[in-house]
Amino acid sequence: MIGRYYRVDAAARAEAARGVFRLMGRQVDFGGMADIDWRHCLPEEKDHHLWRMKLCQLEVMHSLLAEGDADDAQTALALLDMFERATGFDLPAPFQTIWSPYGASHRILALLSGVALAQARGKADPQLHGRVAGLLRRDAAFVRANVEHDLRNNHTERNLAALCLYGMACGGYGGAANRRLDREVAAIIAQTILPDGMQIERSAMYQGLSVMALRIFAATTFLQAETRALARIRGDAAARAWALLSHRDGEIVLFNDAWMGEVPPVASVLGDVSRTGGSSSLPDAGYAHLAHGMIDVWMDAGAIGPAWNPGHGHADFLALELDVAGERLFVDPGTSQYSTGPRRAHERSAASHNGPCFDGAEPVDYLGCFKVGRLAAARPLDPGELAGLPDHTIGGVLRTGAGKVRRLVTPLPDGALLIADGWSPGPAPARSRFLIPADWQITVENALLLRLRKGATVVWLDIVEGAAVLAPPDHWSRHYMALERAQVLDILPVGHDDWRFGIMRLRTTPSAVGERIETLQLLRERVREGL
Repeated sequence: MIGRYYRVDAAARAEAARGVFRLMGRQVDFGGMADIDWRHCLPEEKDHHLWRMKLCQLEVMHSLLAEGDADDAQTALALLDMFERATGFDLPAPFQTIWSPYGASHRILALLSGVALAQARGKADPQLHGRVAGLLRRDAAFVRANVEHDLRNNHTERNLAALCLYGMACGGYGGAANRRLDREVAAIIAQTILPDGMQIERSAMYQGLSVMALRIFAATTFLQAETRALARIRGDAAARAWALLSHRDGEIVLFNDAWMGEVPPVASVLGDVSRTGGSSSLPDAGYAHLAHGMIDVWMDAGAIGPAWNPGHGHADFLALELDVAGERLFVDPGTSQYSTGPRRAHERSAASHNGPCFDGAEPVDYLGCFKVGRLAAARPLDPGELAGLPDHTIGGVLRTGAGKVRRLVTPLPDGALLIADGWSPGPAPARSRFLIPADWQITVENALLLRLRKGATVVWLDIVEGAAVLAPPDHWSRHYMALERAQVLDILPVGHDDWRFGIMRLRTTPSAVGERIETLQLLRERVREGL
């Protein structure tokens, strides 16, 4: 199971032998293994060099070890030689790259799982595995002395998962050390894995890593039975949460810090995760999913993250991701970089997301690339607040300094979907913003009707209340360091002195004009009452 997170193909292994590495969508050719620069910086990463951190995690070593072929073994030995020469503490900035507890934890997980697979296949190489054992022993000692309790969350979880896996390979650490590790594992599970299974930073990407960590904890024989049972229970819930936050294409939703490719597709780890229609939710995390005919929609109605360190949180309050026939139509802006600067700030802002907001009134303050000042949290609407609306309606509410916003997403009997937003009275301009990938063709049929087409998939958007405006284009990102063009559709509400509403209907089949207008008039009053 661990190998699925680190496995690379034969082409990547052959490239490594030539000193060529493709990580996070960027290929760097060092010209030969002897010339690998373990402190290589990509200029576009500015002050946060994730590419070189990934290089120093030696993830390619997993497959070089697991395959166990002679050529792969020679590549692995040569890589170890080059890496060993770069690990001295006397060299420049060692703690920024090689001696990071997080990076060392990934090295342990990648290399040790590769060794285990090779041994299980009868392909153990005494010389190579002896070299790897020495590196792992040093990494494990370093991580044990530097568990990132100050950062908590996924960093601590990764450190402890690596120590548990290494401890299993060694038969445990001994009485006092085992008890300490048991306490720390039990604490990180209780503190950061919510009862519904969602990791507290609320990223589907880090959720995938939590599934791996929880399975390791549950299998760690020297932990207490109670700790292992907790890991199994929360691990099963975490797997369900990860599955709920996956699209029909098998890839994750992009709320908060997340991108595709950092964790494997959900089905490759969990197996079949297909869903039937209706709604599902993660009540502790504030996520909900609604499947209705050809349409899938996900809503984020939770907090920005844990108050002690919400560094991976975005202000995606009440934001949606929406698919039609498996094609992503409303997309999250994603995460294209971790470096400090305007792009990072924009991608984390409420203004960039598919949620109802007040213009110029951000609910959260950001400091640098990870710190957060003023916090905020949306919450899901409870069943009592949804009473009287159609079954499987999902919704949420957010209070900000500028006012209150509410959103309902309601399935209609004809297979259509209603997205209805309400803003409390006040002078602040308000809007709902929807990012649409550039490969969708948008045609404005009239002031109240838009047609969107991608290949054979056609969607009609009826403006029930408010006005639709095609705003200047922006970008979205599904892969790290990769921006893609996106069209922007703004729904502007009407009114100022009373609650304002923006209501839109999505349908995948055409309807007659008279029928459409009559339906919209009925919807308008009913939904305004619900909001």
